[in-house]
Amino acid sequence: MAFVPDLDTLESNSLNEEMLYGPNCLCPQKKPRLDLEVTSPGVGIQVTVTKGHLSRTFRQAAVLVAAVTKLLKQPSHNDFSDSDLGSFFDDIFEPVSFQCIKGSYTKAPVFRYTRSQSFDILDVDHKCFVLESPTQLVALHLQGPSAGRKVKLDIALYRPRSSQGGPRSGRVPVALGIKGYQLYMSCVMSDTQPVLQLEEADIRRDLESVELTRFIFYRLDSPAEGTTRFESAAFPGWFVCTSLQPRQPVGITNTPDQVNIATYELSGH
Repeated sequence: MAFVPDLDTLESNSLNEEMLYGPNCLCPQKKPRLDLEVTSPGVGIQVTVTKGHLSRTFRQAAVLVAAVTKLLKQPSHNDFSDSDLGSFFDDIFEPVSFQCIKGSYTKAPVFRYTRSQSFDILDVDHKCFVLESPTQLVALHLQGPSAGRKVKLDIALYRPRSSQGGPRSGRVPVALGIKGYQLYMSCVMSDTQPVLQLEEADIRRDLESVELTRFIFYRLDSPAEGTTRFESAAFPGWFVCTSLQPRQPVGITNTPDQVNIATYELSGH
């Protein structure tokens, strides 16, 4: 339904007052006066009244018309600029707040690769590591010609972020690979506790994913005894171990050197 107010009535009311027409009342209702004093004689206004909730649309449009009219009445030698919009846009649109945050977000690697070294490894019971199947590492005593079956460890060294410890704290992060293969020991959760397994991987590089921490072990050397241990970085307190019984899989334990062996001797390069 369209309603056209009498032009004389509109001219008798200053545009400084906001005119609203509610859905249940076709009479003009006064609202607080506008800050902008603008008159536009001879302008016909057609108002469409619809049923529904009042909104700010009419008020916003009226403020916009008044503001633009005021700008047009300014001296012509002043150019219109973006800054002129700021004086009335806050009245037309809902205010939006912004926050500027400055900073650098360069992501540092979790572990930075440095180099690799090869070692012969024996547990303190003098058992060697043998690759019995493509993914099964066992420990057993080897003598004579069978000694050629033992595998060497290809130990990849990493430099951690300072917050993760380093050589000064005696915790050197390494990855334990099988020389001649792309196989590396990894510690993962299985059922209710961690297990040690061999995975085919290429990790002679910076490790930027926390998920790859499963390949990292802290090498804990005891220079006085000439021995070392390997503690899982993903599961602190769990150590690479061998069984007291021969020909058993190399595993992981949280009770080192009690019912198993978690201390080793490394030799060669």
